[in-house]
Amino acid sequence: MPDKLFGRRYRVLVSAGNGTALDVSQLRCTFIIEKTMDMQLNYSEVAIYNLAPKTETTIIRQGNRCIVEAGYEGEQYGVIFNGSVYQPIREKEDGVTYKLRLRSLDGDGFMNVNFISASLRGNVTPREVVDQCVSKVSTPAELGSISSGLSSKGLARGRVLFGQPKEYLRQLAKSEKAQFYMDDGKVNIIKAADTSKETISLTPTSGLIGAPTQTENGVQAVSLLNPRIKINSLVHIDSRYVQASQVQVDQLQSPLDVNGLYRVISLTHRGDTRGNDWYTEINAVSQVAGIPALMQDGNINPW
Repeated sequence: MPDKLFGRRYRVLVSAGNGTALDVSQLRCTFIIEKTMDMQLNYSEVAIYNLAPKTETTIIRQGNRCIVEAGYEGEQYGVIFNGSVYQPIREKEDGVTYKLRLRSLDGDGFMNVNFISASLRGNVTPREVVDQCVSKVSTPAELGSISSGLSSKGLARGRVLFGQPKEYLRQLAKSEKAQFYMDDGKVNIIKAADTSKETISLTPTSGLIGAPTQTENGVQAVSLLNPRIKINSLVHIDSRYVQASQVQVDQLQSPLDVNGLYRVISLTHRGDTRGNDWYTEINAVSQVAGIPALMQDGNINPW
């Protein structure tokens, strides 16, 4: 649904559990979407205001998936969350305003209610183990970004996989000095030194809001809501826009990236279809001074 005043565009869909979806974009919706590269599942809380009683009852009883698309007219638009609803909460905000909060998780089915039972032959490679853990399971998933730097050396002997696939993927990522995470229902295993296909430039004229602040290993910044910014994205922020932080005497802090390149390791989308909130907040790490190599070796853990 377009917003003529600000050029915003958005759509909020709730699956009714029978192959159909309810489009609630005509109503006021607010959302907070949190994504991270650590072992936590991505989370969203979407509030829908003043639903018709029948529609609200249908969502509470049958709604099992929430999809949020947001951005602006043109190329800066896309899906920012697709996850399963685990708790609907009906609330009364004031005397006349009702809202339904949908709390959802991305990848919950694959991570928490999944099972694998498979036998692997000898000499199987880490990449082949990933393929088995994603496809030969009770709740299959799609592959996202899989590092091309995974070892090509095969296992010395065969192996039996029996249990939760997430545990095998975590073990594999740890042994490969990589990071395993879920995003939009897809399995990702990346190394700190991997490069992103796209670099997103953030300036005051391209969406950057206020002054980014320097952190121990990178920067924190806020931009207008941008669905192109994802976990593991590379963003370019010129150092002249970054506010340097005060360093304690015994505190280790990396210098700002001379090239202005930072990797996004966590983000939060905030939106209000009838209000001012329409932002993406990011936490990103520097790509300078050997930090990616140090992270890969386990000497720095930014996630």
